[in-house]
Amino acid sequence: MDIKGVYWNKSQKAFFVLRHINVKIKVEVLLGIGEIFPPDYFNLAVDVSNRNTIMELNEYPTDKKWMVLSCPPIPYLIEQVRRWEGSRYSKANGAYLLSATSAMLGNLQKLSAELNIPIHNNLSDKYISKYKATNKKVSQLQSLRENLLKQVPLLAQTYTLAMIDYLLAQNYSANTVRNYVSSFNLFLRVNHYQSPDTLTEMQIIKHLAGMTEKGLSPSSLNMVINALLYYFRTVLKLNAFEIRIPRPRKEHHLPTVLTMEECFSIFNHVDNPKHKLLLLIGYGAGLRRSEIVSLKWEDILFAEHKIHVKQTKGNKDRIVMLPYSVVAYLTDYRALYPSDDWVFAGQYKGEALSARTVQQVMKNAVTKAGLEKRATVHTLRHSFATHLLESGTDVRYIQQLLGHRSIKTTMIYTHITPTAARKIVSPLDNLATGNFGVKKIENKR
Repeated sequence: MDIKGVYWNKSQKAFFVLRHINVKIKVEVLLGIGEIFPPDYFNLAVDVSNRNTIMELNEYPTDKKWMVLSCPPIPYLIEQVRRWEGSRYSKANGAYLLSATSAMLGNLQKLSAELNIPIHNNLSDKYISKYKATNKKVSQLQSLRENLLKQVPLLAQTYTLAMIDYLLAQNYSANTVRNYVSSFNLFLRVNHYQSPDTLTEMQIIKHLAGMTEKGLSPSSLNMVINALLYYFRTVLKLNAFEIRIPRPRKEHHLPTVLTMEECFSIFNHVDNPKHKLLLLIGYGAGLRRSEIVSLKWEDILFAEHKIHVKQTKGNKDRIVMLPYSVVAYLTDYRALYPSDDWVFAGQYKGEALSARTVQQVMKNAVTKAGLEKRATVHTLRHSFATHLLESGTDVRYIQQLLGHRSIKTTMIYTHITPTAARKIVSPLDNLATGNFGVKKIENKR
């Protein structure tokens, strides 16, 4: 797992190795059992002696913003096409859907020249347009819609589609749409896809009881209730609809917090400049993992020593501090890893670093530092808030820096601090040391 280009695939229960000569050599050297992969494992050459080895472009009648790419099953070719922004596979067409833009067509032509695979372009001259470009959010939401509809059979897709449309119309985040609709789809499946407007309150309560028996946490159970209430009240317009049971009590857990010495030890055990910097910024600005990987250079306001965090949880922007101590480090890093877009670029051009990679970096650093605490990237955010509170920062400012809507949420992060805890002495300790007698005499005097 320490070799870049290797990852574990849960569904296949096997390690996947990137088709690259350097990765091939490192894996074979590590295992030490000779040459594992065939000589042409990393070779990009393609045999085009077969006349059927072509790429073909056609119009997409359902939506003119897309063009349909049919291509031969060549691993390198498919891998490149899949990684283009907005690219998605259509099972119905057995081909890839790409945005019908001149930039995308240019990418295809470069790939065609590299692999010596001809393109049969069946598109009209006016079909390609720069105005058909799709942004990342549009592509993600379209993919999300398709995946959620696949969870239910055709006869029940009307109910699911209605819920998706209402949620998107109200600009709910992709995570909320995914959680609400997935919970609703499970409810439909348990009730054999019966029409929701014919279901009774007892059927809903029975479903919730079944979820509890399966070990669903109180917070997850509350989310299921909210999803069902949303459907019946918003989609079916049953404003008076109620689920007349007490809400499950939430479990309140204190967050794990690192001391400053532990944070220093973690940072000190990261050698890669990029990895060290992303952890430093995560702690120094109190950023979430998703906010770290979404940072662009235009968001770093060097002159003002601020970071503009855009469209985060709850579709909100906020301004946070840019620590003075990382400004020079950040400048040197940009010279070392030049990029016009993402601060922390991924393995492939135009892509941001994956959130999973950030989590793995933190996990490795915690292990090397020898810490027993189960610390994640979000633990750095907890520690940021707690250390600010210890230094005397007003909790209202901390709330704004963390981007919390409610002060109650901030108070959960900023629980009793280690500094304050050290000043509190147990009455048993006073009893053991005899301090109770001293205090008693002083009180008498």
